[in-house]
Amino acid sequence: MSRNKLLFVAVLAASVYTWPGVAAADLAAGLSAYRSGDYATALKELKPLVDAGDVGATNTLAVMYAHGRGVPKDATKAIRLYQFAAEAGNIDAQFNLATMYSSGTGVAKSLETAAIWFSKAADGGDAASQRMLGIMYFDGLGVGKDRAAAARWFRKGADGGDTASQRRLGEMFAYGQGIEKDEVAGAAQLGKAAAGGDAMAQFEYGWMLANGIGVAKDQTASVSWWRKSSEQGNAGARFGMGTLYEYGTGVERDAKEAAQWYRLAADQGHATAQNNLGTLYERGLGVRQDPLEAARLYELSARQGDGDGQRNLARLYRDGVGVLADAVVAYAWLNLAASADEPNKHALAEREQIAARLSRDQVVEGQRLSREWKPGQAMGRSKLKPVLMAEQAPPSMQLTQASFTGRFPARPAAQAGVTTCNTRCENSTCYRTYDSGKQVEYQARQKWNPVTNRFDWDAGTC
Repeated sequence: MSRNKLLFVAVLAASVYTWPGVAAADLAAGLSAYRSGDYATALKELKPLVDAGDVGATNTLAVMYAHGRGVPKDATKAIRLYQFAAEAGNIDAQFNLATMYSSGTGVAKSLETAAIWFSKAADGGDAASQRMLGIMYFDGLGVGKDRAAAARWFRKGADGGDTASQRRLGEMFAYGQGIEKDEVAGAAQLGKAAAGGDAMAQFEYGWMLANGIGVAKDQTASVSWWRKSSEQGNAGARFGMGTLYEYGTGVERDAKEAAQWYRLAADQGHATAQNNLGTLYERGLGVRQDPLEAARLYELSARQGDGDGQRNLARLYRDGVGVLADAVVAYAWLNLAASADEPNKHALAEREQIAARLSRDQVVEGQRLSREWKPGQAMGRSKLKPVLMAEQAPPSMQLTQASFTGRFPARPAAQAGVTTCNTRCENSTCYRTYDSGKQVEYQARQKWNPVTNRFDWDAGTC
C-alpha cells in the first residue's frame, strides 16, 4: 500500500473514530438548515462532511446541485455525488440516482439502470422505490412486463404506508389488471389511499361508493370524497362534482354550481368537462347563454378526440350556431366521431344524414378533412364554398310531419281567410303548429345580417 493511501486511511479512521459526535451534530445542523431553506448554512455544514465521505451529507449536497439550491445547478455533479452515496448503500441516494437515470437528467437515459437502482432501494425497504419498481414491472419499462411482480412490489409499498402504492394495488384488484379481479380488496386499498390523502384514490374510491362497487353504496360519502379530491385539484373529481350538481345526484340540483365545477376541470384540459360546459353555455343553464363560448369549448373537447365534443361541434357547424355554417366541416367532425376506436353511438347515423344531403365532391372533401386531421389540432380549411345545410336540404327533409307533440307550440286560433301558425325554434331547428292542427319540424334558413356582421336564422312566415 502506498504512503499516500496509508495516510488517507489514517485520516479517514481518525474522522470516524475520533469525532463521530461532532460529525453527527454537523450533519443534523446541515440537514436542519437545508430543510428551513438556509442553503448557505447547509452548504457550510455539509461540505466538510462530504469531503470526509459522509454518505448522508453527500446525498443532500447532490440534491442541492440537482435543483440549484445554494449552489449553481449542475446535474452532472449531482450524478457523481449520488453515485458515490448510492454505491455506499444510502437508500435515498439510490432512489435519487434511479430517478435521474429514468429521466435522463445529467446522464444518458437508461430505464434498465434506473430499474437496478430502484431495485436496490426497494430491497432496502424504501416504499417509494417499491412503488416505482412496481410501475416499471406493470408497464415493462426497463424490465420485462410482469403484472404479478408489479402487484408484489405495490403490496410491499402499500404495506409500508405509501398511498400511491395503495392506490395502484387497489386499481389492479378493482379492474383485474394482471391479477384476479377482487373489487372488495380493490375498494379496501383505495379507501386506505384516499384516507391517506391521495387525490386520485379519493376520486376513484368516491366512484366506487357512488356505484356500490366493492363497497356498500353511499352517495353522501361519495360526494365527500370527490369534494376532497377536487380541493386537491383532481380534474376528474371536479368533473364528477359538476355532473352531480347538473343532475342533482346526492346534492341539490344547481346548474350554476355545476358550471363552476365544470369550468375548473375544463381549464385543466378535461375533455368531457369542456364538452359538458359547452352544453350549459349553448342552453344558457347556470351561465349566460353564449353560443360562441359553447363552440369554443366544443372545439377544445373535439380536438382531444372526445366523441361527444366532436358531435356537438358538428351540429353547430351544421346549424351555423357560434360558427359559420358549413355542412362539409360538420361531416368531417362526425366522420371522426364515428370512426374512432370507441365510436360515438349517434355519430354514424348523423354523419349519414348529412352525407345524404351533400354532393359526392362535398363528401370527398369532408373525408379529406377528417383524414388529414391530427389530435390536438383544429380542423383544416375546406377547399369548397361553405355549404349551408338548410339550402342543401330537399323539401321532404325541410318539412316533415312530427310523430310527437312535446316540442311544438300550441295550436293558434283560426282566422277566416288567413293561415295562422305558432313557431318555436331551437337554434336552426324550428317547430311550427298551424291553425289546422298540422305540425311540422324544419330547418330555418341562414340570412346574413349586415348590422351584426353575422348570419341570423330566418324561420320564415306561415
